[in-house]
Amino acid sequence: MVRKSFKVVAVSLILLVCGVVGLSARESLRLGLEFGNPLAVVIVRPAPFDFRIGYSFDEADPTIFFSADYRIISGYQVIDFLHMFLSVGAYTQLYLDNPDHTLDLGARIPIGLQVFLLNTALEFFVEVAPTVNFVPSITAFEDFQGYVGFTIRLPV
Repeated sequence: MVRKSFKVVAVSLILLVCGVVGLSARESLRLGLEFGNPLAVVIVRPAPFDFRIGYSFDEADPTIFFSADYRIISGYQVIDFLHMFLSVGAYTQLYLDNPDHTLDLGARIPIGLQVFLLNTALEFFVEVAPTVNFVPSITAFEDFQGYVGFTIRLPV
């Protein structure tokens, strides 16, 4: 059941990303990596959206992670080289080897600091995202997702 759910979610995510990339072709597109919770995540950022797919390499409880965020504030200058961002979005986490806990579904509020280098071609960032879970139970701000990462702006 988890494998079939994964295929449906993966195909839906790919179609969503392709559609949004096509719609926002006039805006900037960034690709990157981030590390944290879950362990390794790939970022596709057609402005003002953030799409993430990640995998936790924990042998005891491997998971696949998806998120989609909308950047409300991005690149707001705090001081000379330091900027901040604020987003709202949704996430799902699929547990591959845990029959008792197969899926998390919820909302997230990513807040972070970013540094742009090389005329904004390279971005380094730190992010924390408080979450509100809806599935399997409703909980608010008990879990946090946190990341350190980078993105590279691609010419569009």
